[in-house]
Amino acid sequence: MSSSSDDLSSLRRLALYSSLLAIAIAVIANLAYFSAFGWDLKAGFYGDHAAILGRGATAASLLRWGVIGDLFYGYLLWIPMALFLHRRLRPLKPWLADLGTVAAFAYIFVGAAGAAMMATAGSSLVEQYANALPLDRAAIATSFDVLRNVVFFGLWQTLDPITAGTWVASVGLLLKTERRWLSSLLIVIAVGLFSLSLMTMLEIRL
Repeated sequence: MSSSSDDLSSLRRLALYSSLLAIAIAVIANLAYFSAFGWDLKAGFYGDHAAILGRGATAASLLRWGVIGDLFYGYLLWIPMALFLHRRLRPLKPWLADLGTVAAFAYIFVGAAGAAMMATAGSSLVEQYANALPLDRAAIATSFDVLRNVVFFGLWQTLDPITAGTWVASVGLLLKTERRWLSSLLIVIAVGLFSLSLMTMLEIRL
């Protein structure tokens, strides 16, 4: 029992440190990312190619490092938290904790794959556009738009909200008897995530 408790405490500390590191990286990465889009927040949120293509190698580099930061702060650094919550909450209702953890890892790895694609292919297209002939720029813009549709709308704003929402909802339901206010908050967040996915499917852009 003591060994199990020690393991849980170690996992809790790892989850805490990983979360704090994610927050620190998020600040720096978002500064780089939105700078690449000329501080146009809406364009950055939707990956609008018109706001970044033509901004040159500097924007390509900022995009690359901003999205690499997202790869870590938005996804990979949450692995310890997913493991901790699974270990902590599974005794309450094993099937629901297992479902939430599967959803958590789906969110993490699908989102991380999208970030890796945007960091490599997206930044490369921005760089190519700066050096391309006028006749070639239309094709590069089309390629960037296709990539944006796959990553932003297909992965990050359709599939990710479903998987993240399932994870958050499962944690909220498992905490219902222990922390009612936190449980209610998590369920509201999950509903918001599901709504974002539905809005993206219906092509509703705020």
